[in-house]
Amino acid sequence: MARATSGGWRPWRRWSTRTRLLVITIAPVVAMCLAFLWYSYQSRQQEARAELAERGQVLARVLADSSEYAIVSGRYEGLQRTIRDVLQSDAAIWQVALFDARRRPLLRLSGRAVGAPERRYYEAPVVKRVIWIATPAAPAGQQGMTIETVGYLQVRMAPQALLARQAHRFQVELLVACAGLLLCGALAFRLSQGFDTSLQASLAALRAADAEKRQLLRRVNTAVEAERQSIALEIHDELNAVLVAARLEAQRIAALARDVQPPTLAQDIGTRAQTIARLALGLYNSGRALVRRLRPEVLDMLGLRGAVEEMVRQYEDSHPDCRFACQADEDLDGIAPEVAITAYRVTQEALSNVVKHARARHAHVRMARRGGMLHIEIEDDGTGFDAAARREGIGIAGMRERVQALDGSFALASDPVAGGTRIAIALPL
Repeated sequence: MARATSGGWRPWRRWSTRTRLLVITIAPVVAMCLAFLWYSYQSRQQEARAELAERGQVLARVLADSSEYAIVSGRYEGLQRTIRDVLQSDAAIWQVALFDARRRPLLRLSGRAVGAPERRYYEAPVVKRVIWIATPAAPAGQQGMTIETVGYLQVRMAPQALLARQAHRFQVELLVACAGLLLCGALAFRLSQGFDTSLQASLAALRAADAEKRQLLRRVNTAVEAERQSIALEIHDELNAVLVAARLEAQRIAALARDVQPPTLAQDIGTRAQTIARLALGLYNSGRALVRRLRPEVLDMLGLRGAVEEMVRQYEDSHPDCRFACQADEDLDGIAPEVAITAYRVTQEALSNVVKHARARHAHVRMARRGGMLHIEIEDDGTGFDAAARREGIGIAGMRERVQALDGSFALASDPVAGGTRIAIALPL
């Protein structure tokens, strides 16, 4: 049979309603802001490195085009001045190096970049172009232009300057985002405050209405039980007394009829008097049974434990197809009459449902007093039903309302596949 299992560790269950509202409001905004900041930071980094690569390639090509004359002539003063001007104007250049065709160093100038350079470098070939003018005296095959690589120019860049500039921009974006988050948080705090106030007022009104409903149910149940007791007393004191008197009178008539003549008339009168006595006795027994249903005298005489045990014994005797058992604590005395009658009635209704619907082979009633609560369990191995899909009947709804009227708890679990139904009730004492 299916039983309720407790959930895992869920700290948010202890949060207040206002805290939950703030989390629900701010969490998506914070997550979106963090995602945007991460994307912005990564894009800034990629943008800086892409800009550095593009600048290094352009510088390498431009300086390589300016180095042709220096390598061919062997004069590097003009090239050095040009490179120094470039180094002064660009703080991201770490070093410029010039090599000959065999990659032997010819010139090496360092810039004012700080930090370590990139592992990669940007290189462009230094080419010499020779244009041949076509003349009648020019040998065949030497007309046009020839290109010859006479050296290489390398540029190494340092990303710290660009990254620092992008970091500054990112810090500005971060400050703006934090300001926006603070504004959203303040607005959410203010809105949650107003919403929480109205929600708490609504919940307080619902609790008050629920308390009034429970109080009304308690009064109704008390009035019903009082009316049942009154009817039972009237039946016991008035109707049963009249039936006893009628039976005695019928027996007296039967005794007097023996002296009536002729004997046949005496016999007929006696027979009819005995019939009236039997009918009166039957009505008396029916009245006693009705009194027990309206107000169980056994509850007043034996207490809750004895009354429940007697009820289970009666179900055991009257329904041999199902075995009924009762397990009750000894310390069930001194329970308030209101609680005792509620416990008796819900147990009576549960066993009635077992007999009517469950087709069970065994039913067990447990009753214990623990921690200021009266715990009642009624369990059977019957067919079971889908408690979630099936609408509650009048009997179950009545049990639930009786228990809730005393601020108790009512739980029902049933399994239509494995079978069995279990009702767990807790009533405060």
